[in-house]
Amino acid sequence: MKKRRFWERRKFIGVILGCVTMATMLWGCGEKEEPAREITITLMNNQETVATITAFSDTPVEGYEEYEILEGYEFEGWYETPTFIESSRKDLATDTFSEDKILFGNYIPDQAAEDTRNWYIVGTGTSSILAATDWARVPEEEVKDICSLSLTGNVVNEFSITLDMYSGDQFQLIPDWDWGGQVGFGYITEYDASQLENGGGTSENKSNINVLVDGNYTITLTTNPDNMAQTTLTIVRNGDVVGEE
Repeated sequence: MKKRRFWERRKFIGVILGCVTMATMLWGCGEKEEPAREITITLMNNQETVATITAFSDTPVEGYEEYEILEGYEFEGWYETPTFIESSRKDLATDTFSEDKILFGNYIPDQAAEDTRNWYIVGTGTSSILAATDWARVPEEEVKDICSLSLTGNVVNEFSITLDMYSGDQFQLIPDWDWGGQVGFGYITEYDASQLENGGGTSENKSNINVLVDGNYTITLTTNPDNMAQTTLTIVRNGDVVGEE
């Protein structure tokens, strides 16, 4: 009899503990999420503060649209980096922030100064053009006819070159055979990640562009000589290799 009462007491205690555990779990599930906190979004145009907006954490920002309008300029987007690296671009209509944030507006002038520099593609690899440049170690005069970009005439300061490139090739663009104004991976605004990748470097803007897939590519560079940060680069694979450059 005593043994039976012992097991009945253990069963009773187990039921009580189970109820307490379930109640604790239900109470935890019923906890409210942490309320949104006020944060500050600072909008910049270069070094000038355009606006300071009070927003709420993890909630889309409101009231920013009017600051995208500037006479004589076309607004291109908001960025977390003052150099407008594409990976740092933010869409304030949908993106949210959990803390105070500084964003830089890319205001492109309607009338950009003419870029009178000569632009070249340089690098290394299987491509006969890139191999010939050897990262601009050879004299400009020896290779400029095959590695120079040409003005397209479509828009101001738009340059392009079409060439065959191969898996393993690496390249960048430079003005006047000078590495001081190099254009690397960080300037790309349009490309296929299955065909090209960031080759690494001291910064994303100075990183090599690595080719992953053989093909014929058109590289288009659009510059603003007064503001290097507004330089953009698009790379499109046209199809298979067409033959010796």
